Amino acid sequence: MRKIDIIILSVCALLVAGSATTLLLWLGKAEGSPALGNDPIDFSRDPIQDDSMREALPVLNFGKRMIVLSAKAKYTIDGQLVSKKRYLHGFMNRLAPYDFALTWGDMPQYLDQMKFRQTSRFCLYNMKKNATVDPKYVQDHMSNNHLIPASKNIQKAMKKARKGDLIRIEGHLVNVQASKNGRMISAWNSSESREDTGNGACEIIYVTRLRIGDTIYE
Repeated sequence: MRKIDIIILSVCALLVAGSATTLLLWLGKAEGSPALGNDPIDFSRDPIQDDSMREALPVLNFGKRMIVLSAKAKYTIDGQLVSKKRYLHGFMNRLAPYDFALTWGDMPQYLDQMKFRQTSRFCLYNMKKNATVDPKYVQDHMSNNHLIPASKNIQKAMKKARKGDLIRIEGHLVNVQASKNGRMISAWNSSESREDTGNGACEIIYVTRLRIGDTIYE
């Protein structure tokens, strides 16, 4: 083979490899749009819940399993991300692949007094010695949110969120029923209160819009 042929083949191979890498990056990248400057994320306010807005949501299918989402309320939460967990195995984890633990109100000023850890769909926290924050205030201004993305783009964007980011989640609080061959096999109900604790206190959110900092993903 002539030297010029070797050079041409090498260049072609590099171009093909570069194109493949670019394609993979494009397939995995979430597309976002800039947020309006006059609409800042306001983590000083409580989440906004409208129980009258109970829209019909799409039925989802995971193989032979059918997932019915029942909207309980329209929901928006602004907060600071204090912990994030991805769950991988099982169809319910495919449905809601991420949990975001958010705090709001005066909580950001107390975060250096606390440590957060997520496991088995719970968010646990420990208060450091000499912490000044009231545990009841923490309970009322923190939530662990099970997130069901309404689009592949939103799911990709969830991966981008980092601890400390300011987050806005918009969508619906939902109850989930999973059936197979016409028989219900699992149910998962969202909390509808910010004051409950323990098992069942987490919010299950069908996410129609996710904002991370100044970027919105739909």
